[in-house]
Amino acid sequence: MNDKTKPPGEESVSLALAQIERSLRGSTDIDAIADPTLRATYVKGLGWMQRFIMRPHADLGRKGAVCPFAKPAHEERALLFCAFDAADMSFDIYIDTLMRMPRVFDQLATQRAESSDLLSLAIFPIGLNADTYYKFIDCAHAILKPFYMECGLMLGEFHPASTVAGAHSPTFRPMRADVPLFVIRAMALHDALFIDGESTSLGMRVHELECYLRWNAHRLATSEAQHIEARLAQRKAQLSDDSVATV
Repeated sequence: MNDKTKPPGEESVSLALAQIERSLRGSTDIDAIADPTLRATYVKGLGWMQRFIMRPHADLGRKGAVCPFAKPAHEERALLFCAFDAADMSFDIYIDTLMRMPRVFDQLATQRAESSDLLSLAIFPIGLNADTYYKFIDCAHAILKPFYMECGLMLGEFHPASTVAGAHSPTFRPMRADVPLFVIRAMALHDALFIDGESTSLGMRVHELECYLRWNAHRLATSEAQHIEARLAQRKAQLSDDSVATV
């Protein structure tokens, strides 16, 4: 496809993806980055991870680190960083760029010399204004999460003003970070904690449970698989009842 036949915005998306590819670094290799803005962003992001999500917290509501997999991923060199210039980027181009990231993640997983269940990709959209975090992080996450789950992935959204409550404590803010970022990783068994939430629409709850079962059924214990299947059947029944009630 030549430039004359490219869809509108495709060139901007391609530019952002090229930036992502060039900026890709392991979390243990960021000190050697020449670009000062990129290095400062990664240093700040890693510093927050090491100070916060890789450690326990008194308000977390359970034992262990805020994210029990972040530190092992970092130490196993399975935590990767990438970035793109999001300043002045329109929301549609921004979403289009992030919709391409599941394929990027799959390519990275395939190219690794040794596979790792801990593989995680942190994406730093550089240049976002603080008064747009709600749109470019929170709203973007709501748009992207169903697609990522369809691909067998989970997407975490983080920024300094996040109001997302913890799974075990309504007063804890686990997604509040020093810099805005997303983190992609493969869906895991413990993600049952982060789906089918009461505040989520019924249709979305059905989708989340279907994706969870599709990607995890082979490694679930029989009793746990039956429990998830029962939850899915219940949500579908609720969805059907609600649809009938509105006719």
